[in-house]
Amino acid sequence: MEKQLQHILQQQFWLESFRDGQEEIISSICEGNDTLVFMPTGWGKSLTYQLPGMVREGIAIVVSPLISLMKDQVDALRELWVRSELINSTLSWAERSEIMHELRYYDSSDSEAIKFLYIAPERLNSSEFMGILKTVKIALVAIDEAHCISQWGHDFRPSYMKIKGFIEGLKLWWEFPVVGLTATATPKVRVDIVERLWLWKHESFITGFDRKNIILVVREVSEKSEKQAKTLEIINKTPGTGIIYCSSRKHVIELSEYLISKWVKTGVYKWDLSADVREQEQNKFMNDEYKVMVATNAFGMWIDKKDIRFVVHYNLPGSIENYYQEVWRAGRDGKMSYGIVLASYGDTKIQEFFIDNTYPEKKQVLDFYDYLYKEFKLWEWKAHRVAKTYYAMASESGVGTDMIVGAIIKILEKYNILRRGLEASDNESDFRGRGLTLLQEKRQHAHILIDWKRQDLLKDESYFKLEQIKRLLFYPGCRKKFILEYFGDEEDLKNLQANCKLCDYCLESGNVSDEDKKKFLPSSSYAVVLETVKKYNEKFGISLLAKVLNGSSEARISQWHLDDYDHYGVFSDMTLDMVTALFEALLMEDFLFKTDGKYPCIWITEYGWAALYKNVHITQNIVDLNSYVMQKVKNSTKKGWKTVSKIPGKKSPKRQTYQDTLILYNQDKSVSDISKERGLWVQTIEGHITHLYLQGEISLMKIIGMVDLTKAKAIKSVLESDTILENIELRPIKDKLEEQGNKDISYFEIKLALAMIEKGDL
Repeated sequence: MEKQLQHILQQQFWLESFRDGQEEIISSICEGNDTLVFMPTGWGKSLTYQLPGMVREGIAIVVSPLISLMKDQVDALRELWVRSELINSTLSWAERSEIMHELRYYDSSDSEAIKFLYIAPERLNSSEFMGILKTVKIALVAIDEAHCISQWGHDFRPSYMKIKGFIEGLKLWWEFPVVGLTATATPKVRVDIVERLWLWKHESFITGFDRKNIILVVREVSEKSEKQAKTLEIINKTPGTGIIYCSSRKHVIELSEYLISKWVKTGVYKWDLSADVREQEQNKFMNDEYKVMVATNAFGMWIDKKDIRFVVHYNLPGSIENYYQEVWRAGRDGKMSYGIVLASYGDTKIQEFFIDNTYPEKKQVLDFYDYLYKEFKLWEWKAHRVAKTYYAMASESGVGTDMIVGAIIKILEKYNILRRGLEASDNESDFRGRGLTLLQEKRQHAHILIDWKRQDLLKDESYFKLEQIKRLLFYPGCRKKFILEYFGDEEDLKNLQANCKLCDYCLESGNVSDEDKKKFLPSSSYAVVLETVKKYNEKFGISLLAKVLNGSSEARISQWHLDDYDHYGVFSDMTLDMVTALFEALLMEDFLFKTDGKYPCIWITEYGWAALYKNVHITQNIVDLNSYVMQKVKNSTKKGWKTVSKIPGKKSPKRQTYQDTLILYNQDKSVSDISKERGLWVQTIEGHITHLYLQGEISLMKIIGMVDLTKAKAIKSVLESDTILENIELRPIKDKLEEQGNKDISYFEIKLALAMIEKGDL
């Protein structure tokens, strides 16, 4: 078998040798084993099923979700003189009929017979197609982009749920191996693929996730002008071509216009371009007419350009799967290339927006359901068709934007309530707002079979993935190691050096000795953080607790009396970034744990509890802890780091700053005047005044002079007693007031009214 495989590899595919891991995979499939292949894009996944498809008798069925990728695969096989066909929505009725006719009279001994048949997953619905395949000898069934079958994956497609039934039907007639292939699947997704395909006895191969010719670099940049300048610098300093991924069409347009103004040959690729224009742009990039392609993530799935030297993420990627799949498009020729992220921690808000719009609230889904079925009585059904765009349906239903409508439609499609498109032949891979077909009768809400708990779990999973990409990009540590652990590539992990020398963290931290790291911060600094989390266990997030230790004058800190805490302001000599890094370092080393969701809270683990009583646990990890903090704040302003080794007493200069404000206030100076004289923000002075009133150092009469009682009562009327102290954001209160016509009430007046209520003065 080994010699036969080598012969076909060289004579048919014109390749001299197998890449690492390929031969073992191919042998497994040739022997008839169900096989899962987890291998990066550009590493030769296609060969692992194409070569066995040529060795085994019969036709190889390949399920693929992308029409363009399907076409490229077929064209590549035809160039090797291998008979290959495809069936998807791009074919005419006559072309499909011709292929179906040939399959009816299929003879595997015929040298001109079809050897590979690529099909879209929608084709699996066809009873005619299934009936024909019962008479055709099946060599294997390959599922490309197998992660699409998992709801935990980053690209779930409802049509992939049909694959299991398709395979079971064919297994009644033929024995053949099933091959699942994907470039991006975490251990959790891999388990889901196995369960959804029922591959209980299978071989699994995970390899190639350590791309040794790609250097991963992260630069935290938030300002648009700085991002644009840094992008231009990368382009000018890096030979070859590159791809720049942006999270939205707006960013694509802004950046491309900027680069063109700097005389950079720039292509533009976004989903709202016509198919012809997208193809033209792609061809120009492939033919080196463009130096860079600025694109949304719609670009690149089928790109196999060897000299891509850099992939830049201009915004925060949505997940590690998306990020690494896009980075893999660089360096396909094995030469040194770069994957660069230009993002800031604040960019996570954009991704949170995408998550919230991808997983709409239950009420929004049900309201849209009622809109679709408004013309029907209960249990009526006429296969009704809705020939409207997402935008029109969003406007008419009132559930939100067309983005939310699109998300709701995907949910309803997943549970077989409707189908996108007006005709059975409509293909989801190239569908965009062409209408809907209802598949079920109208039901009461309680009888609509949607797993709402599962939807909540999926939303939590998206937030988990966002947390992981934040850890990869913004938490100091070897980025290669994190990725290999994330994808479960144990083989490459075993061979990874302590300093990979292929990511910015390892390259930049190699010059600092362990002795220097040990001395950077004392273990007592981390003990203070653990004590703080213990006191407020699972009540607050890192951001707020870091501000408490940093001595922030933020209003909510004084409103909740957090400034009375013993360690309030203990790290006032540090930057807030550095204090935050202390929490994150303890989180990374499992002393702390963070809950999932949009507003995660921090709490202490058993290991953290043990460290509070035995300092040795912190001492043993001090090099790793300090290394994390040093790397995290290397670009921050360092305010007196050496003073950190001496933990201050109970209070910082915070008490004095309140008194300084009080002295000026008692001189009848306005908030604006105090702000200018003290060189502090107006909001900071407002926070001081609120705190001083709560402490009894400013009288109620003076406060009433600053907030009219009528306004204060209006503020109280919109509040529920149990939300007064829990409310973190003032904006919802102001919105309610404005809805009631109270548009002239300021945030300061709201703060003062809250304080009056808390003291029982209102």
